[in-house]
Parts: sequence; C-alpha cells; structure tokens
Amino acid sequence: MVTPKDADTAPARKSAREKFHFGIIWVVQYWRELFNFRFDKYMIIQVIPGVYGLALVAIGCGLLYLCVEAFFQSTWRGLFYLVFAAPLTFLVLASVLRALLEFYMVVFRISEHVDELVGIRDTVDRLSGISDSVDEMAALTRRIPFWRALTGAGKPRQRVPDGARRRPEQGDSTPRSDNGNGKPPRPPE
Repeated sequence: MVTPKDADTAPARKSAREKFHFGIIWVVQYWRELFNFRFDKYMIIQVIPGVYGLALVAIGCGLLYLCVEAFFQSTWRGLFYLVFAAPLTFLVLASVLRALLEFYMVVFRISEHVDELVGIRDTVDRLSGISDSVDEMAALTRRIPFWRALTGAGKPRQRVPDGARRRPEQGDSTPRSDNGNGKPPRPPE
C-alpha cells in the first residue's frame, strides 16, 4: 500500500535519477565532441558552465592552500590572508573569469548568427534574381505598343484650369477666378 509520504518522495527520486542520467549523457557527449576532429559544432558553448565551476573550485583550493601556508609562517599573516586577501582575490579572479567566459559566449553566438545570415543572404540573392527577371519583363511590356493604350501610360497629363478645379456649391455665387495673387478667393464666412 502506498502512503502519501511515499507518493511525495517517488517523484523526487525519479527526478534525481533523471538528473543523474542526464549528467551521464552530458559527460559522454562531451568526451565524444572533445575528440571530434571535424569541428562542425561549437562545443565550448556547452562546456562553459562546467569550465566555470571547475575554475571556481580551483581558485578556491589555491587560495585555501595559500591561507594554510600563511598560517605556517605566522598567525597574523594567516588571519590576514583568510579574512581579507583570499576573499578579495577570489572576488577579482571570479569576476575576471566570468567576464572572459561571457566574452567567449558572445563571440560564439555572433558566429552562429553570422552563419544564419549567410543562409539568409543566399536566399536574398536568389530572390534578387527573381526581381531582375521581373524588371526585364516590365521593360519588355513597356515596348508593346497596345500596352500603353490599355494602361493609359502614353497620354500626356493635362493641367486643369483653376476655375474648373472646384465646382461652386449651391448657394455660393462667388466666381472661382484668380484674384491676382495666384490663389482662389476665400469663401464668404
């Protein structure tokens, strides 16, 4: 019989098991990609979190060793290293490491985006060829004589006289002529 307590712990165990299997698969994939001499994938993007973790552990172990060595020389020097120098050094080294790894991530992401843009450029070049053929077709249709007659492209545009531009409204008896300044007269208010 399954109790509520057992039911709550079963998903947690399954989750831990899944995490362990995922970790094993990641390690196997890492070693497979490490010895891939084709260089067709950017492996560093997948490895950066692990490298960052290992580097932080290495920095911590190195600083701990320096603190122990400082204690062997003198107690005050050991306390200085333990309280002030080691944390400050850890902070500086971890920050520089993080900035460097983020820089690498940005460079590799830019590289991936450039690869995508190259694919887009090929598509644009193909579409550019289509637009060239459309332009050629338009140039060909301009030479067809009856095409101008159908589209009205051959007729010159005529200027409409100022008096004929607007029709007077019913009840507006003012003439629509030019009053000397090039503008039609204003309607009465």
